[in-house]
Amino acid sequence: MEKELEELIEKAVKLVLDAQKIVVFTGTGVSTESSMPDTKSSSGLSTTTSNEFAFPTFIGNPTARRRSWQTWNMFRMIEMARPTLAHYAIAELDKMGKLDCVITQNVDGLHQKAGVPEEKVIELHGSLRWLNCVNCGRRYPMIEVAERLGEGEDESICSECGGMLKSATVSFGEPPPTKETSKAEQHSRNCDLFMLLGSSLMVYPAANMPIHAIESGAKLVIINVGTASLDQQASVLINGKVGEVLPKIIDGVKSRLA
Repeated sequence: MEKELEELIEKAVKLVLDAQKIVVFTGTGVSTESSMPDTKSSSGLSTTTSNEFAFPTFIGNPTARRRSWQTWNMFRMIEMARPTLAHYAIAELDKMGKLDCVITQNVDGLHQKAGVPEEKVIELHGSLRWLNCVNCGRRYPMIEVAERLGEGEDESICSECGGMLKSATVSFGEPPPTKETSKAEQHSRNCDLFMLLGSSLMVYPAANMPIHAIESGAKLVIINVGTASLDQQASVLINGKVGEVLPKIIDGVKSRLA
């Protein structure tokens, strides 16, 4: 088993060495090893399917909205969360000049903390680092609002127009962000290596991105615990934790480039 893993890692190393434009796609499997709270189950802050925290309910139900604000207090923990070994390994690809972009389903901002430039991170499900006014669109840092809530503020409103503030994430009932989705599709179609990390591709349109890459001739590397719908089309398929496998691949690449 160990020999088989070493052979797969070596194949992945060669693909990375040969690639010029790598797109890295990350799911929750990349961030679960960090100290981040489980944002997928946190009310009102992600693509939850709970009717209570769906977007129409958030807008129309003050009680549900206040409950969301109480939950958002927890996200002062965002500032304490640290990137995983996987995040730092991805940032190494950028230092090598091989990373075209990161497309992520995660909302924690840990890719940026690890050193990937902001402009190279496409957040398909938004970001917990920011709040948006639902009326005028003004952005507010989440940590500033969370601090006010922690001091007893009942509900924060926009200082410009008095509108409601909502986390800059995609909630159930909201359409996916058109700009980010279009940008992700463009980069996926133009890469020569697509690395699918820690995602089982259960959410659309995000799950279409590796398909666009394959259709355009890119190689596919998958590292994930469990199965994904495109396993059979992968040039390299490794069933394992991203934080354990990816650093070994990066180390192999760096040793060849030294």
